[in-house]
Amino acid sequence: MLYRIGKCVPLTAADFRNFAAHRVINAAEAAEILACSRQNITDLTKRGKLHPIKTSEKSTLYLKSEILKRNWR
Repeated sequence: MLYRIGKCVPLTAADFRNFAAHRVINAAEAAEILACSRQNITDLTKRGKLHPIKTSEKSTLYLKSEILKRNWR
């Protein structure tokens, strides 16, 4: 929202690294949290149940909060 209205928020590279380190996880970490396989994480993503924030050939990143919401344990 702030970006859309042109509001500048001071954010340092250290702030961003801290955010990413605590709130972004890869598929292996998501599988560990959900106690399932990475293949299951891939399947959930393909079926639209999980929404990656970045996908590349070698890795897929997710918001940790979304994964924790699916954790029913």
